[in-house]
Amino acid sequence: MKNPRWSWSARSPDGSVVAVSVRRNIVVIVVALLAGTAATAADAAGLPAPLPAPTIYSAPTPAPLAPPINPGPAVVPPAGLSPLLTEPGPIYPTPEREMPAYPSPQYPGSIGEQNMQAYRNRLLQQQWQRERNAISPGSERSREIQQQLNQTGPR
Repeated sequence: MKNPRWSWSARSPDGSVVAVSVRRNIVVIVVALLAGTAATAADAAGLPAPLPAPTIYSAPTPAPLAPPINPGPAVVPPAGLSPLLTEPGPIYPTPEREMPAYPSPQYPGSIGEQNMQAYRNRLLQQQWQRERNAISPGSERSREIQQQLNQTGPR
């Protein structure tokens, strides 16, 4: 017959009764005894004892300082101010750049004609993109582009 003081029963997850032969208090006592034995053995072997937790240092907050007092106007040195401070710009004159040896490009036609050609090229580009994206040539925007192209005329 079992001693009721040393055993107790519990139910397992499947519902059956399981007998436990050692109480939790006994387990705690055994673990404490093992820890004490380990500490005594370490001391006898000359091992260092664990150090206490480190102290965290936090610097004190400095006291607020009073705002600076205006010392008055600056004193000019007896030799005068440096030209670096009084004269804006570079100390030495910058050399003049030489003009390029090649002539500027000549564009065909006047500025107005060039602008008209650029406008026509943009319209043709839009029309090409609409055709590439399979947008119907009968759409309203496609008709507007075609009408503007007809007004500019072929070049």
